Amino acid sequence: MHEAVRQGSIGRKVVALLAPHRLALAGLSALIVIAAALDLAIPFVTRTLIDQIVHILQPGHAISIQILIRSGAVIFGATIATRLLRSFYNYRLFLTVSKCEDEVKNAAFSNFLALDAEYHSSVNTGEVVGALDRGGTAIFVVLYELLGQNLLPPLLIVIGVLFSLVARNPWIFLIVLLPLPAYLLTIGNLSHRMHQTERQVSLAFETVTKESYDIASNVRAVKKFSREKHETATQRRLLDLAREKQYRAERLWALIENVQTFIATAGRVGVITLGGYLLLTRRCSVGDYFLFIALQDMVYGPISQLSIILPKLRRNLSRAERLFEILDEKPSICDVPNALALSGCRDSVEFRNVWFRYAGADRWAIRKISFTVPSGSMVALIGPSGSGKSTLMNLLQRLYDPQHGAILVDGKDLRTVRQRSLRDQIAVVPQEVELFSRTILENIAYGRDNVTRAEIETATQAAQAHPFIERCDRAYDTQVGERGLRLSGGERQRIGIARALVHDPEILILDEATSHLDNESERLIQLAFEKLMRGRTCFVIAHRLSTVRAADLVVVFSEGAIEAAGTHHELWDTSPTYRNLHELHFAEHAPLPGQAPEPQPQEAF
Repeated sequence: MHEAVRQGSIGRKVVALLAPHRLALAGLSALIVIAAALDLAIPFVTRTLIDQIVHILQPGHAISIQILIRSGAVIFGATIATRLLRSFYNYRLFLTVSKCEDEVKNAAFSNFLALDAEYHSSVNTGEVVGALDRGGTAIFVVLYELLGQNLLPPLLIVIGVLFSLVARNPWIFLIVLLPLPAYLLTIGNLSHRMHQTERQVSLAFETVTKESYDIASNVRAVKKFSREKHETATQRRLLDLAREKQYRAERLWALIENVQTFIATAGRVGVITLGGYLLLTRRCSVGDYFLFIALQDMVYGPISQLSIILPKLRRNLSRAERLFEILDEKPSICDVPNALALSGCRDSVEFRNVWFRYAGADRWAIRKISFTVPSGSMVALIGPSGSGKSTLMNLLQRLYDPQHGAILVDGKDLRTVRQRSLRDQIAVVPQEVELFSRTILENIAYGRDNVTRAEIETATQAAQAHPFIERCDRAYDTQVGERGLRLSGGERQRIGIARALVHDPEILILDEATSHLDNESERLIQLAFEKLMRGRTCFVIAHRLSTVRAADLVVVFSEGAIEAAGTHHELWDTSPTYRNLHELHFAEHAPLPGQAPEPQPQEAF
């Protein structure tokens, strides 16, 4: 995206979008200048025709049909040529402005995706999506109105008319020009106030969109609690507030329009009166009189359109402003210059005195975390909810950066490696698997290019997903619905596990990875995970007791810090917190160290 788009006022940012298309616009400008010249020629030809008719009507002059035919042919040809040129201009302008709209929307959306997790957790997704959509459309409207037939072509005609009037009759020029300063001053005085009002309107409708998205996303909760009428009333109230702001803006524009109409009418009356006086005193011809009136209309006609165009421009500039705010956002997590490529995890993952807290938070989410995980080891992270386990894994993926300390993979600080190369080495199976409203096949292959169908089916068989996929109406081409809601919780989780298997990572993060599976499916998936985890560095968050006992290292978290670390047997003897967690979840069935476990339902920490 052109750098000028990120600088200056909102108006300059919008106009800067045209910079890459300057050559195409230069050619179009030449066409519209020709069209404006032809438009301007028509009243002059008409003036000549009228004067010739008046002259012919004088006693003793013969009637010449050829004059009428020639003048009519010129007017007809100029009108058709003008229309054809403007039609071609508008068509090519539509294509150019559409490209500008697509470019800025893509740039804003790309920047939105590149922004860090801190930003995404602080904004409402529905509000942002609405701002992107409305902002792109608004930019199209602004550019098309600025350069289209409602503004630029009439402006060229106005300039031509004023020069013609100066040359033809300075007095008529002054009468036409006199009201213009007052006309433009009215617009200037109310412009800033109108911009602020339109900004409030835009924000009010963004709130409506945000709430609509929130309600639609939680429609099941709405129905379960029978809150349909309540949410409808809430939506109605927000819409009424937005409409009231919109009505206020429309009242302001109605005032502007009336003032402009009064000034324009005064100018018209002045031209008609002065022109009539010049005609009666024989200082101009009948053709000149009609020429003055026609030229005056060619000035005040387009200027009167400003009362229609300017509200639209202001309204859409306000909407575009939100899109540019998103485009101007800078991610706090970026690749440093000459960032290194991380080719794997062959040595270790080290957390070195890591401290982290979220923006605006009073307490540290992670405090003085230090431990090293040799490559190929399995680490179990356990602790109460909110103790920092998931936050630490987010830091490992560099969704956030620690305020103090460092995380190193094979001795490389994550802040010095390319984010893409880091995340290519990591696969995550979260507690709630994120699925797109796409096919099962596309969701499993997500994150890896050029994956084969055979690899996907191998992964789904290992994840125990293949049987239920084959039972779906369209098998792997079945649409999963928004956020995968057409699938059960267990089915979504197995899709997530298959996705991790396809990714074939160096580092695996399991967050409640089998919490939605029945015992038999879990047993089979555990076998698949044993193969997957071999030779890989694995982090397991709040997993099953059997997995925790098999871990090479168990790290117990409490209030963002490490309470204890060691093997299951070591912690049983040395960590009261670990024993409490163990007894809380396995009070009736948990065996003591060294005893064989009894058959029991598996529970999670």
